[in-house]
Amino acid sequence: MANKVTISPSNERKLHTKSGNRCAICRTVLVEPGNASVACIGENAHIYGEKPGAARYDASKEVGFINSENNLIFLCCNCHKKVDTEVSNYPPDKLLAIKQEHEKWVVQQLAENSGNYSFFELEVLVSYLVSKQSLSKGSESYSLLKFKDKIKKNALQERQGYLNIGLINRQTVEDFFNKYPDTTYAERLTSIMAQKYIELRASNDDTCVVFDELWSFTCGNNKDFNYKAAGLGILTYFFEKCEVFEK
Repeated sequence: MANKVTISPSNERKLHTKSGNRCAICRTVLVEPGNASVACIGENAHIYGEKPGAARYDASKEVGFINSENNLIFLCCNCHKKVDTEVSNYPPDKLLAIKQEHEKWVVQQLAENSGNYSFFELEVLVSYLVSKQSLSKGSESYSLLKFKDKIKKNALQERQGYLNIGLINRQTVEDFFNKYPDTTYAERLTSIMAQKYIELRASNDDTCVVFDELWSFTCGNNKDFNYKAAGLGILTYFFEKCEVFEK
């Protein structure tokens, strides 16, 4: 993937998450679904050009804004080349509108696919967690916080919209655990999620990055909206239930 080193990892991750890992124009999936080993083929395109001579460069724009997520649009290489070649057809206002419309579409797709997956599909996802992670028991205890308070405590206000969508699937996940023959299943998965969270926090202080990594983990790195919605439901369930998020 062609990335400029001036774009921070947090801005890049936020851009990709809000774009649903798809091109904002042709909506091509820019990561191969279910295959985390394949490199992303998308490009972080500037809406206002980064430097003199670049497409749509505007000297009045501050450096901090130029390489922020607000001035980036996630595109495939073909669409990136097109918008930078046909500059008159893609002025900044039009690209900003395309970006906003695409991000609304991503949220809509997640909402529409929430609750539409079967117990079998959910089992595939949670089985992925069981097969990929060893179990550990935590010894510390924390009192549960209210959902909104937990979002604030974890500085996840930017991800609150996704968590609200994930709540749609809370009962589906609960029903699955209640029907599963192994009564210790939910407890084991709680331990797995807690361990993964601790592992991610040990290497990154950005809670939004940790949230995105956990979301990829729960959906098995699958970019299909059906699986992303399922993974979001699982993550939200454990975010609400798991005490380690209150640490």
